[in-house]
Amino acid sequence: MGRLRFQSWLVGLLVLVTAVVRAIPVDNNVDGEPEITCGADAIEINFKTTNPFNGRLYVKGRYDQGDCRNEQVGRKFTGITLSFEICGVMRLRSLNPRGIFASTTIVISFHPFFVTKVDRVYKIQCFYMEADKTVRNQLDVSEMTTAMVTHNVPMPVCRYDILDGGPQGQPVKFATIGQQVYHQWKCDSETTNTFCMKVHSCKVDDERGVAVPMLDEEGCSLDKYVLSNLEYPEDLTAGQEAHVFKFADRPALFFQCQIAITLKEVGAECPRPECKAPPRKKRTIDGPPMELFFDNSVDVVSQTIEAIETFYEAPATSQLDADSLSPRLNHIPSHCFGVFSFGVVLLSLAAILLGAISLILLKRT
Repeated sequence: MGRLRFQSWLVGLLVLVTAVVRAIPVDNNVDGEPEITCGADAIEINFKTTNPFNGRLYVKGRYDQGDCRNEQVGRKFTGITLSFEICGVMRLRSLNPRGIFASTTIVISFHPFFVTKVDRVYKIQCFYMEADKTVRNQLDVSEMTTAMVTHNVPMPVCRYDILDGGPQGQPVKFATIGQQVYHQWKCDSETTNTFCMKVHSCKVDDERGVAVPMLDEEGCSLDKYVLSNLEYPEDLTAGQEAHVFKFADRPALFFQCQIAITLKEVGAECPRPECKAPPRKKRTIDGPPMELFFDNSVDVVSQTIEAIETFYEAPATSQLDADSLSPRLNHIPSHCFGVFSFGVVLLSLAAILLGAISLILLKRT
């Protein structure tokens, strides 16, 4: 019997090894680099493959949306065209260089059903540049004469970070719901007292196209439970404390805002939004349409945060909790037993009964 079991185990091991050996990777790959065409209202991406393509091409995270995937089989190339209005194509304004970035993430999978090790993920990005402009400063040369000197002033470079606890904290990547964080917007400039900033048009996104606005175009809060009106401790710094939340059944979220950059008037303070107390309000919006015109705002995106839910386990009901649950609990007779006491009574009764039976049997014998 032992030998038979050993032989069965050995046969099973050989079958497993054979299956592993036969599980070879898909014989295909991307030939060269993808061809990217940046159009006026869409991005076209084309791939050449080593062998005829028999897989899937789709926007990461949006495979279930028909317009966001393409399945071309039997040819050594495949491609997809994405309009700026679909599939979450992200648009970010840039001040240095000045223009708009349009970006998306494409997955090319060579198996018709599964993800394998030969699959590739590409971050696609197009940049639409605005004509160059020059910032001019007037400099007084002397009391008698004034000359106009052209001076190129680099535009500030801005970022958006969500920090742990406060303005001195570290960037947060994983957080529990309700954890205190600090939203910070900061622009670095090579000059001082030259620029002012205003954060506006903020929204939070779940990475699947659902977005909720937080700040309006004036920079005022739309929902005090999400983010209150901002504070501006410096000309090019803004921030506010908040608590981590999440979308239902969506662990990841990130925040996107616009920062307006303006020249600071000599001897004046930077203007700040005049906001009322933020209301309790939520509404869902789609991404803004692609507009090939420019203003003095730059887009900034925070890091993605994975929000972790924590569950509270209620302790054993105390006397105070019992009193608050129902008035009937206050009328329980004082002679009621607990579980342990009731068990002791049952065992005692059983012992007495067994003793009585034994005594009766002894008398009969």
